Amino acid sequence: MPLRTYRFTVPPELAKTRLDEAIVRLFSNEKTLSKAQARKLIVAGAVYLNRKRVRIASKELIVGAHLEVHVDWQKLATAPQRADQGVKWSMSESSILFEDDWLIVVDKPPGIPTQPTLDEARANLYAKVHTFLKERERNPKAYLGLHHRLDRDTSGVILFTKHQEANKGVSEMFTQHLAQKEYRALVTGPWKEAAAGSSWEVRNYLKRAPGKASFFQSVRSGGDWAHTTFEGPVDHEVICWPRTGRTHQIRVHLSEAGYPIVGDPLYEARWSDQIRQNFSIRYCSELRHIRLMLHAACLTFPHPISRKEISVKSPIPKDFQTCKARLLAAH
Repeated sequence: MPLRTYRFTVPPELAKTRLDEAIVRLFSNEKTLSKAQARKLIVAGAVYLNRKRVRIASKELIVGAHLEVHVDWQKLATAPQRADQGVKWSMSESSILFEDDWLIVVDKPPGIPTQPTLDEARANLYAKVHTFLKERERNPKAYLGLHHRLDRDTSGVILFTKHQEANKGVSEMFTQHLAQKEYRALVTGPWKEAAAGSSWEVRNYLKRAPGKASFFQSVRSGGDWAHTTFEGPVDHEVICWPRTGRTHQIRVHLSEAGYPIVGDPLYEARWSDQIRQNFSIRYCSELRHIRLMLHAACLTFPHPISRKEISVKSPIPKDFQTCKARLLAAH
């Protein structure tokens, strides 16, 4: 089926509506289009707003704006879902990276939210770990405390408390930045290749972009202090040590430095034209639907009860290794 182009003018009833939601409603008289499919079109660069490509699904529309949407219906129906493996994941003993009487540290898969979302039927890591503990201990009142989170498509180390007595120590550990986090990211971009082992850092303030519910950017004032130390990239891989814990901190810092993370639907978009100039068509086709290539590789922290230093590592996932190999081959 050939590519079809649809053109719309935003009506008054869709003023201030999110782009993805507006597309679904505008197509209601033509075709049945899901919100997930609308987002897929936006991320793929198939949507233009006032003749400019837009890749921000949460962008609010104004009355009279012109939308142009390019759709290959056959390809859209058969394209692989993005980072969907986490929903099918089941918590088991093999998912535990560390456990004692007070804590349980889990290896989070990509594609699953850390905590419950507005969709109560949607799987989430907290619920799966909590159910696992209640069934394993045969205790319907088993406790599980959540103190930090990873983005849905980020994989790796995440810590929970098993007793309320450990909450204070863990809370202080994060608020006082006593926990050391190490991430691995795969990046693309119009950069100049850094020397092996080179270190650099970003210190600035981050704030939610006006009118964009899930998009953050650096600002000169009025935001939250954010500090990240980096090493690399070497063979497209960057080691990241966030010294603060702001939303999307690593993603924003890398993108604004010209090193967007592979598979980032928000922050990779600003570099899309340069990326496609620097990579062969293989990058566009093979890696278009890859998940966010960010992995929480290690968490080092003082135990909330014993104060002994604990260091927990998560092995690099297979999809991360495969993506890295494809990036190297695509150059």
